[in-house]
Amino acid sequence: MCAAACAGSRAGRAGEGVLLKMSRSPMHSWLRLLGMSRSPASSWLRRSAAAILFVALLAAAAGSMRAAGGYPVSIVDDTGATIEVPREPVRIVSLAPSNTEILFALGLGDKVVGVTSACDYPEAAKKVDKVGDYNINIEAVVAKRPDLVVAVADLQMPVIQKLRELKLRVVAVNPRTLEEVFHAIGVIGDASGAGDVARKIVDGLRARVAAVELKAATIPADSRPRVFVEIWNDPLMTAGAGTFVDDLVRRAGGRNIVGHIEGWPQISPETVISAHTDVTILTCFNRAEVMARHEWRKVPAVAEGRVFEIHPDLMVRPGPRLVDGLEALARLFVSGQ
Repeated sequence: MCAAACAGSRAGRAGEGVLLKMSRSPMHSWLRLLGMSRSPASSWLRRSAAAILFVALLAAAAGSMRAAGGYPVSIVDDTGATIEVPREPVRIVSLAPSNTEILFALGLGDKVVGVTSACDYPEAAKKVDKVGDYNINIEAVVAKRPDLVVAVADLQMPVIQKLRELKLRVVAVNPRTLEEVFHAIGVIGDASGAGDVARKIVDGLRARVAAVELKAATIPADSRPRVFVEIWNDPLMTAGAGTFVDDLVRRAGGRNIVGHIEGWPQISPETVISAHTDVTILTCFNRAEVMARHEWRKVPAVAEGRVFEIHPDLMVRPGPRLVDGLEALARLFVSGQ
């Protein structure tokens, strides 16, 4: 398919906050309690207790910082495996365009040493050494000496298993909905030392999603447009329930005409015609061809010119830019423009 195929500073501040708060309250109480006696012995005891408590508080603060953003960390990925990451990765290989986008969005582009030939965003990703296309070159991955490999679970299990047999550390994600994309960003962030950045990014994305859903809520249920998303034209393929495309359509205020079908079904033209489709979304930049389909001339979307092209990456690549796609759909569904 043309399109479908294709942190520690916050923790430090938290630790400092723990130390400052405790030093102004519990420590002060302890010293007041010990200061009830004015004897030389009690004076020595006060000084010793203060020193011991201060060291203990420093240790507690340090422990808090390690727990918030330090290493080692344990990651449970979407294969169900528990991945132990002993130290912050400095050489990362990405085996999918979506994961490459996430890594760069996290500010880790300078640590990415290998990607696939399909990893074309951002522009800097094109300059990174390639370890394969949709077929991963195991030897090329190993040659990069990565301390972290990021993969996609359901598409790359044989590769993941082989890399793990070779003792490489592989974290795999497998998002199918927008919320699962947010989870994937968090998992990759935690594994790569950018957990705080990941949480900030996800918070921002969720705020944008909430704004879209607020506008979509103004569309009465029976007035929501019937939407067909064409993933590929020959054979005719679309996206059904359990996909991020369906998730975007629903959140933006539309009704997926194949929302009752799971996955990425191949359908007949009659399905689109009989559904009286109001809006057609194309991911292959083939609007002229669709508008010229003789049997579709009475489909409302075609008859009234509501056939729109959206960059495929914004619809079918499960990364941060899916929210851009959501906003683009919402503009079409809410404003009709």
